[in-house]
Amino acid sequence: MSMKILTILQFAQIMCLYLLMTVFLPAFVLHVKVKSRRLAERFLVCFLIGNFYLMNLVFLLQLLHISNRWTLVAGTILPGAYIWLRLNHIKLLPKCKTAWQGIRRISSGYLGIKTVLCRGFGFSGERVKNGFQSIARGFLKRWLEWLLLLAIVVIIGYFYGHQLVAAYGYTASDTPVHLYWINGMDQNNIFIDGVYPFGYHCIIYYLHCVFDIDTYIFMRVFSLVQNTMIHLVLLAFIRLCCKSKYVGYAAVAIYALGNFFHGGTYSRLFAVLPQEYGMLFILPAMYFAFRYFAVRRRELQKGKKKKKESLNCLALFAISFSMTLAVHFYDTMIAGLFCVGIALGYIFLFVRKQYFINVVVTCFISVMIAVLPMGIAFATGTPLQGSLGWGMSVINGESAAEDANSDLQESAPNVTYYDESGNVIDRTKEEESPVEKQPQQQEKSGKEKVVDAWNKICGSVNINVLNQPKPWYHLVVFSLIGCLFPLGIFFFCFKKKRCYGAMLLSVAFFMTLLSVLQGARELGLPELMDAGRCRVYFAYMLPVVVAFVADGILNVLFFPRNWYKVRNVASIACVLFAVVLLSQEDYRKKPETVTTLVTDEAMTCLTNIMAEEKDFTWTICSANDERQMLINRGYHYELISFLREMEFNHMDEDAKPFIKIPTETVYFFVEKVPLDYTIMYENSGQSISEEGAFRDLPNVGGIAMYEGEARWIVMSRIYYWAQEFKRLYPNEVTTYLETDNFVCYKVTQNTYRLFNFAIDYDYNSRKVKE
Repeated sequence: MSMKILTILQFAQIMCLYLLMTVFLPAFVLHVKVKSRRLAERFLVCFLIGNFYLMNLVFLLQLLHISNRWTLVAGTILPGAYIWLRLNHIKLLPKCKTAWQGIRRISSGYLGIKTVLCRGFGFSGERVKNGFQSIARGFLKRWLEWLLLLAIVVIIGYFYGHQLVAAYGYTASDTPVHLYWINGMDQNNIFIDGVYPFGYHCIIYYLHCVFDIDTYIFMRVFSLVQNTMIHLVLLAFIRLCCKSKYVGYAAVAIYALGNFFHGGTYSRLFAVLPQEYGMLFILPAMYFAFRYFAVRRRELQKGKKKKKESLNCLALFAISFSMTLAVHFYDTMIAGLFCVGIALGYIFLFVRKQYFINVVVTCFISVMIAVLPMGIAFATGTPLQGSLGWGMSVINGESAAEDANSDLQESAPNVTYYDESGNVIDRTKEEESPVEKQPQQQEKSGKEKVVDAWNKICGSVNINVLNQPKPWYHLVVFSLIGCLFPLGIFFFCFKKKRCYGAMLLSVAFFMTLLSVLQGARELGLPELMDAGRCRVYFAYMLPVVVAFVADGILNVLFFPRNWYKVRNVASIACVLFAVVLLSQEDYRKKPETVTTLVTDEAMTCLTNIMAEEKDFTWTICSANDERQMLINRGYHYELISFLREMEFNHMDEDAKPFIKIPTETVYFFVEKVPLDYTIMYENSGQSISEEGAFRDLPNVGGIAMYEGEARWIVMSRIYYWAQEFKRLYPNEVTTYLETDNFVCYKVTQNTYRLFNFAIDYDYNSRKVKE
């Protein structure tokens, strides 16, 4: 089977399992409770409850140090079965008695096996038939929406799925670290590197542990799974908030395929990272906040003492908001900004005590739910992970901006800088701006300050969010945001449309705050989030703005309530507009392949080795990324450690160098054209050579030994070592896989008489260097 076909099958398997555990299983258990809700709302409810339960189940079992496949399965099935029985008013004891009587009748011969099978198949067949009929009726009733939904999924697969089959390696340097954290959970060590939001890691670990799928496979293909869900959640949010049926499909299609956004707004979506997974829970939290105010207002108007539905909305809001913090605090910052926008938009309700107390208490509870597992671990002696401490300092305004492409912060060595005169330069202070270096100017007027701030925000959006923006692109963006204010005020004037108008105003206030956050550095404000990260959210929220403006205009044009069918037909024009727009090549993104940090050949070799070899009978000697991929299946030897140990042994002429690897087979991964691992250098793309082998090994730590020119030196050294070792042992060394850019050598040895891998291959001898 080719690697491409295997990747597609792995994605299909993981997608089905993820949907099964986070959507379909909750839908089955809670069917009685959610069947009266709209389909999109039912999807959000089940999706939130499924993710929330799995995350916190893993947190609980990990903190108790009893997490394994059987406890996870029991923790999933037993509570689910209990809730299902209670909701369906099924008493288990009478059912067990009936089943026991049936077994006795079969064993005594009063009831034949054929009769039982016929009855069982007849009952099951009737259920299956009814199920298919129900699905067919649902499809025929909303056939156009189902076709548009299928088109959205195809678009996502077309653009983002191309990466999976074109390049098999990881696209983010953080991936090995996240993989290390997830693998640590196999030993019930959830915070192996310190306390950190582990919600995303819990989901991956659950699926890996329960269904016995290697974690490295999730880190390869799960990006498309979460991308699909990100777009579906966005579509569900717009579909539930907007009164026009089809505007959401047009907005999501333009966001997914439109060539209007800077590549940085979606490049991170090609990797499996916590921040992007946390985006799944921002919009559902906001929807249930909107719904709470609308439902609670109706309850108060009708004088209902019971507030069951409004409390359900608050509970779902708390679940969703807590998961943003459980996954990544950047998502919580955006959700918090949205909450501020909602408070401003619904100020006429928010300040009343019937709403205010409930909302504040719910927010407090949601934060406590997310913080509790981390707090317990911290209280029991687990320190904070480095990047979490950095994040807290950012919130306090004590840290500079983070690099836009990294989740994890690494401390840099202390370096002293000198100017041309030899004086020490203090690099801890920001350089003075050109304005500060100029003579003091007259203070600007209020109007000039507003214009200056406007230009800075527009400039930041143009540079960070929009793709090769034309002069009027940013005007379209901010005009759409501005349109929400008059539309919201218009509907706010009508009593029956007041909550709808407040919703439009909430999004308008939120996007205004998000625009300020996007341009915080240019405005001289504390940069709570790097512009390179903020733009991901800014682009993700623009389809909401587009859909809300289109929906608001359609509602103005077809204002009478009984014109809703005409409004829905008119909203099809939005879909046609999107089709025409995306049919033009200039306005459509083309599938692209993101640079990977692991070669396709290395991933292919690793996959085949795991399939062919028995566990823990083989070792791979390679650069760093394979270490965590094979942690539960085999052994790993770092290339740099291998070479350094050999060189150290040869420094002493009287010493007898010896390197042994006690497994039956040893594989050496060599890149004949070394990757540009995270950085490029002057001669990037050059092949390994004797010149590189003559260079001294890099004397650095961390991943720096595999970056830039250092990787070229390491790969040159190991290649010429392999050539010499193959000359010495031609029968035991074979070429497992070789291409123009990569070669994998397989060494077979007798475990009772191990090879000495520490040979003199000329380039490590002191004599040659001298």
